[in-house]
Amino acid sequence: MWSKAGVIGVVLAIGFGCDENPPEVLDDQGVARMTGQDLALPGISEDMGIPRGTPPPEMGVNMGDGGEGGAGGNAEPPFCMVGDPELCDDFDNDCDGRVDEGCNCTLPEKPCYTGNPRDLERENTACRAGVQSCRLEFYGPCEGEVLPSAESCDGIDNDCNGLVDDIGDCDNTPPRAICPPDQSGFPLANYTFVGGYEDADGDAMTRATWRVLSAPAGSTVAPEPADELTMTVFADLQGDYIFELEVEDAQGGIGRCTVLLTTLTGDGLRIEMIWNANALDDSSDVDMHLKKAPQARWFSATASGDDCFYLNCKVCSRGGEAACRDEIAAYNADPNRDPPPQVMWTEPLNEDDPRLDLDDVEGLGPENINILRPSVGTYRLGVHYYDDDDFGPSTVTVKIFCGGEIAQVFAPTILEVHGQNGGETTEFWEVADIVWEGETCNVQPLGTPACPRICATREARQGGCQPGTTRGRPCR
Repeated sequence: MWSKAGVIGVVLAIGFGCDENPPEVLDDQGVARMTGQDLALPGISEDMGIPRGTPPPEMGVNMGDGGEGGAGGNAEPPFCMVGDPELCDDFDNDCDGRVDEGCNCTLPEKPCYTGNPRDLERENTACRAGVQSCRLEFYGPCEGEVLPSAESCDGIDNDCNGLVDDIGDCDNTPPRAICPPDQSGFPLANYTFVGGYEDADGDAMTRATWRVLSAPAGSTVAPEPADELTMTVFADLQGDYIFELEVEDAQGGIGRCTVLLTTLTGDGLRIEMIWNANALDDSSDVDMHLKKAPQARWFSATASGDDCFYLNCKVCSRGGEAACRDEIAAYNADPNRDPPPQVMWTEPLNEDDPRLDLDDVEGLGPENINILRPSVGTYRLGVHYYDDDDFGPSTVTVKIFCGGEIAQVFAPTILEVHGQNGGETTEFWEVADIVWEGETCNVQPLGTPACPRICATREARQGGCQPGTTRGRPCR
């Protein structure tokens, strides 16, 4: 059985909430990747699928906080009620401490909050939403949320009641965090942000912390370093990122500010893939493939082969993933210098040929394949579960951009373990045909969410997966 590492040495060379019947075409709304408190989302936003000011459903038993007026005539409507159905709306409707249990995944991760939704709308609130990651068919626990806590004199509304430092004897003026201007540029590039600190009382700064408040779903972005005023991030996906700078003074006062980073591809066709979002101890290897035509051959890996994948198509082929990220970032920092295409589908080797920027072999992704200026024609997209590395089944999400705009997002799809090291029994998913029409594209799925076109690698090599089947079984 050949190994991927060995072959590489020889060749040298992706609507929040949930739905029991998720749509085949999804929108492009991203969600923050959050692990623990530091990466939680603040407040309700349009990204959560809940417009600001939307009241909670009317219920018969009040599980709210009674509002600022207590439990009398000014009491707020309840936000959950024991025995009510779960609505798949990012909140805990039935008061069981869980969010959207039993809801099918439609995105790799989404916001969640087990407390009163109003907690997230208060000005200067300390409360934050958490995140739920897709685990196979369903969302896992809500992780990283911040619920109301005892009020303290820090300039933050700790109990999330709409009042800041409402306990008396709070005479410290909190510091001011100073954020740099917003930035924009290409994905797969490094961006540096220089923050500042100001304190009216003259108190010294004792802490600076950068956090990711939101990012495209499945992003692994992280500030480096996270505990200084100046930090750098590697933006690994296309979309919007919001970073928060929090500073603290010697009296415990806290100041916050946010800055926006927007990334937009310069490629005509861009395909992003992530898997097992936010999973711990995932070193599984999932590979993306792009054929130059539907009837071309999968795994045709020569320098002019039919299939663009890790053997013949990646821009960076040595030095490990971290080094490759730095190399790709250097290319993308210069708008006049694009990474070279690696497979020559048409002579000469130029902007209508594909490239695989990064081959992620250690879990989560992302991987992406791009064509700067595609030729008119039909391309076929595939995904290969090369090796689970003892992780088990993987949940894969694919996102297709045409002309910089989202064309289609394929809901999280499970690839099962049937062999390792890219062997003949490993699973291969034929995702879609991408019909390039000149300036944009038409995406034609090759299966449905209930019946994706998945077959053994042996079958894919021999001519492709059989239409109308999944894992050898006819679709109904």
